[in-house]
Amino acid sequence: MPGVILLVLILFFYSIVLLEIWDKVKLNSPTFNSKLEEIKSFFDKGSVKFIMAFSGLIIGIWNFFAPDFGYPEGGPTIIGALLPSIAMILSSVVIYPGIIEILNIPQEEKNKYYEFIEKYRGVAGVIALVVAILHAILFKIILF
Repeated sequence: MPGVILLVLILFFYSIVLLEIWDKVKLNSPTFNSKLEEIKSFFDKGSVKFIMAFSGLIIGIWNFFAPDFGYPEGGPTIIGALLPSIAMILSSVVIYPGIIEILNIPQEEKNKYYEFIEKYRGVAGVIALVVAILHAILFKIILF
């Protein structure tokens, strides 16, 4: 159960980052708006995005193959929580699209990838949010 709660919190946090909530919320309070700008500048740093993407990839892969500690036998589930794992990996790749630079593919393909990521960034945020809510509500029955 703690793993479910942790994954839900991380997916919820990643959805906030992907949806860039700080750009959509503006109040008449200058202090609040300045705090939002600080948050935005923090998450715009490449190193922060890289750390989030790398840790998200590790967590997503771990969750995919993690043993189920909730049952007495505690055996591996092969496909632990399919949708949350896929959502975590997808969110990680969208948060830091520069991760594709390590692959040896032509630059035209990389440019198509960057355009696709920029176009569907918000969709990935919504997917992460929906999967986080579903995983919180139906933590025992997410696909497998």
